Amino acid sequence: MVPSGASLFERLEREDAGAPSAVQATQGHAALVASIKRHLVRLLNTHPGNSQSAPALGLMDFNDATLGTQELNLRICSAIRQCIMGYEPRVRRVDVATQPTGPDPLQLRFQVTVHLPPTAGDGHSTTTIDLLLDDRRYYRVVQ
Repeated sequence: MVPSGASLFERLEREDAGAPSAVQATQGHAALVASIKRHLVRLLNTHPGNSQSAPALGLMDFNDATLGTQELNLRICSAIRQCIMGYEPRVRRVDVATQPTGPDPLQLRFQVTVHLPPTAGDGHSTTTIDLLLDDRRYYRVVQ
C-alpha cells in the first residue's frame, strides 16, 4: 500500500464521494501538512474521556489557578507534545515551545515543530505549526 498524506477519515470521505482512492491520489507536502493541521485542531480540542475507544485521547483542561504562568506553559507544552506523539502517526518527533502572548493576555501561543518521515511528501521533513489557545480554551492553527 502506498502511504498517503490524508488521515483515515479524509481518505474514507473521498472514497465515499467517488473520488480516486488514496492509493491513486497523489499528494504533496502541502496537502500532508494541511491534513496534519486539521487533525491537530480536532485532536487538541478533544478531552480525555470523550472517546470510548481511546479514553486518554485529547488534552486535559488546564484551568488550574494554583499553577504559576511558567509552570502552566511547561505543562501545556508537555501535554501537547505527548498528545501529538500518541495520536498522530504521521509525525516522528514533536517539539513544542511557547510564544509571546500578544495583545490578549487570555490567549496562549505555541509553536509546534513536527518532524515527518523523510519519505513523506517531496523531501521536506520538518514543518512548523503555530497554535493559539484562545480565551474560550479552543486550540486553533494560526495562519
